[in-house]
Amino acid sequence: MLLLSKYKFHVICFTFMLLLGINLSVYQTVLADINEFFGFDGASTGLLITLFFLGALVAPIIAGELSDRLGKKSVLIASCLLFISGIVMVTQTTNIFICGLGVFLIGSGSCTVEGLLSAKITDENPDSSEKLMNFSQLFFCVGAVLGPMLSLAARTHGAEWQTTMLIVAIIFIPASFCILLLSESKKKAISNEKDEKDSAYSMILLKDRKFLLFFFSLLLYVGAESGVAFSVTGYFSSDYQNGFSGEIALSLFWFGMIIGRFFAGILHKISDKIMIICIASSIVISFLLQFQHHVLFSVALFFLIGLSYSAIWPLLMAFCTKAFPKYSGTAGGLMVTGGALGGMSIPMLMGVVANVSGIRMSFIVSTCSLIIIFVLYLSSRRK
Repeated sequence: MLLLSKYKFHVICFTFMLLLGINLSVYQTVLADINEFFGFDGASTGLLITLFFLGALVAPIIAGELSDRLGKKSVLIASCLLFISGIVMVTQTTNIFICGLGVFLIGSGSCTVEGLLSAKITDENPDSSEKLMNFSQLFFCVGAVLGPMLSLAARTHGAEWQTTMLIVAIIFIPASFCILLLSESKKKAISNEKDEKDSAYSMILLKDRKFLLFFFSLLLYVGAESGVAFSVTGYFSSDYQNGFSGEIALSLFWFGMIIGRFFAGILHKISDKIMIICIASSIVISFLLQFQHHVLFSVALFFLIGLSYSAIWPLLMAFCTKAFPKYSGTAGGLMVTGGALGGMSIPMLMGVVANVSGIRMSFIVSTCSLIIIFVLYLSSRRK
């Protein structure tokens, strides 16, 4: 019975991660259609992206804290409702303010679900959290690949962008009910010390050196990953005048992610070594990308970047939530918030460098981010 319960959790968790990946890539795919529908200009387009990340910045902090005090099941269900409500608002309104609020709720709900499920993985499986975290993020990547296919299929059958987004929301409804089947994680004992009981858990974590090392590592990683992923097609268009190769390279980037997370999950018993290898190889490959000029070699390098990036996010999240079991929900929420902050800031910095020195040189920013992550991670290993 216990074995069946564990597999039930795995199926529900992996299904949600698949849906979250689909949602993210669908949103990215239909963003241009939303802009056209509402008559947005370039600044408004940037605002829609910012509102999504703003939701990812604010909500996981609050939800993480609540989940450690009230339990993760109820907060997960509430987050799913926020997400579904956001999609309904965006697709059923002609008011730009309601649309903006809907985008904020989509970012809030989806990123909170990802953070809390990641924390629950550690709660339920502390001895194999690295394996399951990699597998869960593998499903997220598969969803990110399937999302554009869903959008294309919907367009082929004459469906509007609203229909594509509503399909995701409709699938999310029965998935949300499945959360009721999960058992509530056994809470770790909270210290009886008055200062700890009265303090916000997030403030306790933000004063902890080891947590901050994980937090800033994930912030830099998500920024580097987002910056590279958003720059792929532009890199090939500007340097090689070959946008088609850019699309192939982006697909291979995600394919590398999927393969890497599969093997990192299989080899979870040497997760520490895998982390060091992934970060070190990412630095080398990112450096090579800036100084070679053959289109096929560049395409291959983006596959290798995806492969080397693959285990960094799942392992950072697993190591962090395992290190703070009493506050796993808060830790997971804060980590997602850090990732959102990096996803907003570092691609922007890469864009500034690209405007000044060209898109090829903008990859220096991601390379430097990875070097800092390497130093931070080695520091986190010290007792």
